[in-house]
Amino acid sequence: MSEIVAGLCEEEFEELLLAVSERKCREQIGYGTFAEASDLYVTDPTCPRCGSADVVPDGRTRTGVRRYLCKSCDRGFGALTGTALDGMRCDFPTLVGFVRLMRFNAPLDAIAESCGITHAQAWDWRHRVFSSVADYQDRIILRDRVWIDEMFPGDTDLTPLRRGKKKQGLSKEKACVFVAIDVHKNVVLRREGNGKPSSARTPEALGGNIAKGSTLVGDKERAHNALARQVGGPHLTFKADPSNEEYRSNLAMVNQLCSWVRRYLSRHTGMDMKYLQDYLNWYAYLFRVNQARKKWPPTQRIIRHLMLTRVTKPGGST
Repeated sequence: MSEIVAGLCEEEFEELLLAVSERKCREQIGYGTFAEASDLYVTDPTCPRCGSADVVPDGRTRTGVRRYLCKSCDRGFGALTGTALDGMRCDFPTLVGFVRLMRFNAPLDAIAESCGITHAQAWDWRHRVFSSVADYQDRIILRDRVWIDEMFPGDTDLTPLRRGKKKQGLSKEKACVFVAIDVHKNVVLRREGNGKPSSARTPEALGGNIAKGSTLVGDKERAHNALARQVGGPHLTFKADPSNEEYRSNLAMVNQLCSWVRRYLSRHTGMDMKYLQDYLNWYAYLFRVNQARKKWPPTQRIIRHLMLTRVTKPGGST
């Protein structure tokens, strides 16, 4: 067998590698090509232009992905048109490898080298994935008992040192991230401006994600009072003192989440801060995916999500 492989020309060898990779994907996750995965998941397509479900099959693309014709607006489209995968120029096993590395939040350079793509491609693909979860947190409702806090990512102080002296206290240039988790282990992470939280920003950031009447648990940050009034449930507060056992035990849930988020963001030091919310959205989505990993394998779930979620992203057909 090794002699046969050694005798293959470069083109034949690449075809063999792809065939082997596709077979491994089929054995591991159930499908090995874009066509096979989209046939499995995209079963009731709607027109990306007019939203009509009155569509009929209209052949396939060169990669085998099914095409459709909308009978309402007479537009043709592919099964992946309008999704984060629209226009991606790669084979399916490469996408699967990319998704797996994103699941573990690997650095971009490591993703690019492992997948055999350029840094620019890896950056584009990562932000395509981010676009698929842009509104994911809008649908999350925390309920019953909800822990809240805020954190300030450590590498976001953009103010230069003045005369060699570091500013004291909380810098107004540090991004403020509101963190919330409920007893059911659903999480919400929202960036809301910079510096210390305010009574106006806290309800704006979290109010739409917390069910009325829920019990809020937090420290004695005064900005939380406005959120508590909006939610209308009990409000339990504890002085933020790490040496106090009562504080540590009652705020352990949210403090642990803040620690996990800091560790996650530390892997992306140097990110453009205008994308901070994108990174937070992805973490919140992965948190839910990993919570349900026994019911739905993470890689399959993410690929299904990418194929079924419409995004505002230009591109051609896969």
